[in-house]
Amino acid sequence: MLERVSSKTQANVFIKRFKSEVKAEVINITSEDTLYGTLNLSESKKGDTKSIDSVSGKIIYKILGKTEKKSTSYNASIMEFDSNKITISEINSLRSFILKGIKNGEHKFENLARVYSSHPSAKTGGGLGWTKEGTFSKRFEKAIADKRVGQVFSFDEHRENKHYVIVKTEESKNLESITVLKVTDL
Repeated sequence: MLERVSSKTQANVFIKRFKSEVKAEVINITSEDTLYGTLNLSESKKGDTKSIDSVSGKIIYKILGKTEKKSTSYNASIMEFDSNKITISEINSLRSFILKGIKNGEHKFENLARVYSSHPSAKTGGGLGWTKEGTFSKRFEKAIADKRVGQVFSFDEHRENKHYVIVKTEESKNLESITVLKVTDL
């Protein structure tokens, strides 16, 4: 069935259909990621399948697409707070506590992200990894671009009821990006 998957839409159908049999997700791998070299993705093309054996079993990567040219990517870590779940006042109080604790060296960003963030990246300490420009809003990405590496700051997306504490972790780079369907046997 995996051989029939050739697009992100088909990959999402595959994920829903086989969710009880395999663990699957669509991910982007950039030329900066360790996995890029491990899978030798520089020579691969759309439709190719790569696999690796891991402690948890075989992991299969189906290549859904490659960028035709390198695109700007940025690297940041985030903590996301949802004002649909807690009040703006609580969010601002929490962000003040977080910013002060990080500034004073009392807390590490990644530890606080694991505890307080509602974003899926909380599991990895808030790290987004190399993220292709256009993944988030232009305002969000400009806020990151305008900061220096290591700078921690607050940012709000009021229309989406999302509020953030962000740290820029590296300068932006032009990277190749490959979209893959990652499938792990259960």
